[in-house]
Amino acid sequence: MDWRKEKRIGKHQRLVTWKKPRKQPRASSLTAEQWEQLPETMTMRLIRRNFEDRSGCKRRLIVATTLLDTDRYDGLELIDLYARRWEIELKLRDIKTTLRMEEFRVRSPEMAYQTLLMVMIAYNLLKTLVQRAGQLSGQLLNELSFKGALDTVRAFCFRYRGRHRQHRQRRMIFAELLDTVADKLLDIRPFRREPRAVKLRPKPYQLLGDHRSRFREIPHRENYHKPD
Repeated sequence: MDWRKEKRIGKHQRLVTWKKPRKQPRASSLTAEQWEQLPETMTMRLIRRNFEDRSGCKRRLIVATTLLDTDRYDGLELIDLYARRWEIELKLRDIKTTLRMEEFRVRSPEMAYQTLLMVMIAYNLLKTLVQRAGQLSGQLLNELSFKGALDTVRAFCFRYRGRHRQHRQRRMIFAELLDTVADKLLDIRPFRREPRAVKLRPKPYQLLGDHRSRFREIPHRENYHKPD
């Protein structure tokens, strides 16, 4: 694509026309009927922005969108919204790792579904609590710690015991809970590199690949060292 030949609508924005190929690509998942219903041409808006990744390398990001109105949809806001897509992975990490649901210790698909449903309910309740604390304190939602909110709720559980009829005390405890959650802020460090690696080496034990009654342990397994 020659950026200079496209229709200019801003310093870093262009309008382009995409044409449908004559033949449907083999990798396409659309049916023949769906492919025929696609328009022959489509006007797209391209937004370009330079950025620096976590490794310090300078890169260029180009986002294509069908939102053509530049007055209603600011280009920088659209590209920043696309750049925040990584937060989806962070939310999944909160569900799996923070809530300790990386493994389901159940024996049937029905129980796995119910367990996942309970985890989603707990996650939504915690996020609602974090959102309310952010609204009252004026803090941004993405700057509040989900793990900090979870630890705070666990620490405040004992204070609610025996107070199911003490409504005034419960309101005071809840207000203090919100203040504490609002103080659990994340340490925002731009361009920080976080490789996916295990910090501690696992112990050299063999895997439990059979039932405990039939499992046979290898002698001196704990003294095994990987050769250089």
